[in-house]
Amino acid sequence: MNICSTCKGKLTFDESVDRCERCLKILAQEEVECLDCLWLSNKYTLINKLFTLYDYKGVVKSLIHQYKSNGDIALSDIYTIPRKLTLSYDIVIPAPIHINKLKNRTFDHVAYVLDKQHIQYQQIFITKERRKQSDLSKRERAHQQNPFEITREIPLENKRILLVDDIYTTGLTIHQMAELLFMRKIRKVDALTFARG
Repeated sequence: MNICSTCKGKLTFDESVDRCERCLKILAQEEVECLDCLWLSNKYTLINKLFTLYDYKGVVKSLIHQYKSNGDIALSDIYTIPRKLTLSYDIVIPAPIHINKLKNRTFDHVAYVLDKQHIQYQQIFITKERRKQSDLSKRERAHQQNPFEITREIPLENKRILLVDDIYTTGLTIHQMAELLFMRKIRKVDALTFARG
C-alpha cells in the first residue's frame, strides 16, 4: 500500500456505533427506523444489504478524491475487496462511468479496482450524462430521471447480484441500478462500496 502508516491507521469503518442493518447509515439516537431507507422505499425496491470498506470522512475522503479525480491509481490498493464476498454472488456489476468522465479521468475508477484484484465482473450498464451527484441536494437527486440503462443483455433471472460503486451517500445510484435489475427477476441484489458517506 502506498500510504504512510499514520494515514493507513485512519482508514476505518466504525463498528461501535448504531447503524442501519441494510444501508449502514449511522442512526441518530432517536431514529428507530432508518429514515434514508424509508425515504428510498417510497420509490424503489430496497437492496438486500450494503457492504463497505470505510467511512467516508477525513483521510478516506481525501484519498478517494486523490484516486478518482487526480488519477493516482496507486491508491487503488487501499480498496481491498474481500474475495470471499464476491464469490458468493453469481454476477458482480460495477457502477458505470459516463464516457465524457472516462475521457477526462482516463480510467474507470471502480472497474480498475476489480481488474487489479482479478475479480470477474459484467459491465451491463451505461449512464447518461448528469450533474455531479455531490453538487445536488437530496431532493434534486430524488427528482432525477433514472440515468442508467442496461445495454448488454445477460441472463439475470434468479441471479444473486453484487453492485460495486465508490461511495454510498443517499443510496440513489445503487437503487437506480437495482431498479433495472429487479425488473429482470433477479434473486437478490446487494452492494459493495469503497466508502459509506
